[in-house]
Amino acid sequence: MPFAFVLVSGIFGALAALLAVINAVQVFLGRQLVKPSASRRSRRQLRSESAAAAVAMGGASLTAFGFLAGGLWPAAGALVLLSGWTALAVVRRQFAAVVADAAVIGVTSVDPE
Repeated sequence: MPFAFVLVSGIFGALAALLAVINAVQVFLGRQLVKPSASRRSRRQLRSESAAAAVAMGGASLTAFGFLAGGLWPAAGALVLLSGWTALAVVRRQFAAVVADAAVIGVTSVDPE
């Protein structure tokens, strides 16, 4: 394997793993770690989106490191990445629908509990 490919794959894998850890910490804390004052999302929305993003970033990291390990690891990482991406799209669509319903009804709270 060329050195440049190994270097780029390792850097991408490490960055994706770091983002997965940050998102996992946000799930447990229930607050945004980067620019917390700029966030207007509820705790439930933040936790849901962060959990899905952590799965997606974990899959991206597994895919990147899987290329270095060989075998079926890149395919497994791609499946995890796609499932996390799909979950993130579903969560965002769910909360967007709740916000739209709240705007129509005139409710101030947008937490779908």
